[in-house]
Amino acid sequence: MNESTLYPIGIDLGTSHCALASSAPHATVQAELLEIAQLEGPAQIFESSLLPSVLYLPGPHEIAPEDRALPWDHSGDSPLVGRWARDLAQNAPDRAILSSKSWLCYGGRGTEISEPLLPHKSTVEGRRTPRETARDFLTHMRAAWNDRHPGLDAGDQALVLTVPASFDLLAREWTEAAAREAGWKHLTLLEEPLAAFYAWLADQGDQWRKQLHVGDLILVCDVGGGTSDFSLIAVSAEDGDLRLDRVAVGRHLLLGGDNMDLALAYHLQEKHSLKLDAWQFQALQHQARLAKEALLGSTLVDDHPVVIAGRGSQLFSGTISLQVTRQEVAELLIEGFFPVCEVTAQVPRTRSLGLRELGLPYEKDPAITRQLASFLQEAQANVRASALLQDRIGERWNPDAPSLLPTHVLFNGGVFHAPPLRQRLTRLLQRWVGDHLTLLENPSFDHAVAFGAASFAAIKAEGRRLRVRSGAARSYYIGVESNEPAIPGRRPTLQGLCVLPQGTEEGERLNLLDQAFGLGTGEEVSFRLFSASDRAGDQVGSLVQDAESELEELSLMSCRLSRPEGSTADVLPVYLTSELTELGTMQLAMQHLESPQSWQLEFQLSPDHG
Repeated sequence: MNESTLYPIGIDLGTSHCALASSAPHATVQAELLEIAQLEGPAQIFESSLLPSVLYLPGPHEIAPEDRALPWDHSGDSPLVGRWARDLAQNAPDRAILSSKSWLCYGGRGTEISEPLLPHKSTVEGRRTPRETARDFLTHMRAAWNDRHPGLDAGDQALVLTVPASFDLLAREWTEAAAREAGWKHLTLLEEPLAAFYAWLADQGDQWRKQLHVGDLILVCDVGGGTSDFSLIAVSAEDGDLRLDRVAVGRHLLLGGDNMDLALAYHLQEKHSLKLDAWQFQALQHQARLAKEALLGSTLVDDHPVVIAGRGSQLFSGTISLQVTRQEVAELLIEGFFPVCEVTAQVPRTRSLGLRELGLPYEKDPAITRQLASFLQEAQANVRASALLQDRIGERWNPDAPSLLPTHVLFNGGVFHAPPLRQRLTRLLQRWVGDHLTLLENPSFDHAVAFGAASFAAIKAEGRRLRVRSGAARSYYIGVESNEPAIPGRRPTLQGLCVLPQGTEEGERLNLLDQAFGLGTGEEVSFRLFSASDRAGDQVGSLVQDAESELEELSLMSCRLSRPEGSTADVLPVYLTSELTELGTMQLAMQHLESPQSWQLEFQLSPDHG
């Protein structure tokens, strides 16, 4: 099957829900959502466009195999994911894996742990790593698509799988590995905010050119169950047409709906002086999510029940029943996560303790509005460093402004199902920007990312020009040890050599032919990779004098490089070339100046470059 006949498929591997959209090759209509078959009870098949991102680990003999049968697997051996898994989790939270996507960001740095086992802090048998859990969701969706398309295998189609814009290197590698293990062969990773914007473009058709104008700056504000992602897209002119360029990407923020659920659970525990064990508190957190969705949803109700089952022999007498009001939820979550602040507000920096519990690197400041203000300030600094980006922004560029302010905003993510949260953030942006802020209508908060991924897959499969030019989201640097005399008590300064500037397009090969470097061979050597999101002006070959203090370290690669035949030198002169591949890897080649031998390293960088 050649690329032009592949079915374009887009998958949103979400923290709370997964969704899949696809279309036939060369289809002229928008992609359609797949109604994903899943269990909603014993032997009860339910179809929904959303697959809850929950995996349940039944106890021995808890569920009969025939009650777990799926249309494509009558053995009952498939992992129990989706709606029934979510419902079972309410009464047995220690057997449920929720928010596993957030755990993809946790690599156990500084410990011997490579991947944590989930459910976290649980001791049940059959626990899974975050990568294995993602594989189980992707396997289920592949089987569901195959069931609807007899004779075809989704794994052979053109898949675009979405990830948060600022997923770290390890999280991206694990996501890609999970997709491969689930049988998806033709894979491209795409940032979720860009996918949401592609969904808006597809929904508008050619009308988008009438809504956007040269000088506009679109903020995509994506707040989901586990992460908050911000991106800015500039509109300029090129050859008589509008051009779209992503000019800024926010840093990784583990901050979203899950934090809100946890905050509400703690609030209820303290308000009612509840004495709960770990099992009951997890159940309370599940109940808090249901209360939040009911009380902040579009159909407003005044209160919502919260029921937590008791433990032990006196089960029913120990059951806890509460009522949560809409007012207390609104005050807690709106003021706690979306407080009013100035655009110049700073995210408080707190010192970390030497010892901490192993777990997710959550944000210390839960105020999404302050995080957004910080992003707009960082975006201003990034554009200030690049004349090219200033040219893309055009007349609206103000070098003296503290922040880069948008003209349009596109909200995305399940958190924005709640009208009070959308309204609070809209009013705050209008306060920062003025009354000329335009809201772009999202076709579906739940499905936009899947729709946009499928649209992107169709564009790539048909060889059409990508509408949003983005390239590498950051600049990347390799650590180079300075050649300094030995001084007692002082280590040589580690410089950062820019090998891939921000905005580099996929397939573009960059050469540093006029600079020679010394490459250590014959023993194990280390390569340290750094990045920066606010140095768009750096070019290939630029040197940052103190990489450890001025740049963010991403990864460390250790390896042993063989010497060319006949060579005895420990350090060999080489020149460097780098290339950004379609899958988001950076290939760094080191060519020996005195022989044909070269050495090549590959670093995983980013989820998308379109």
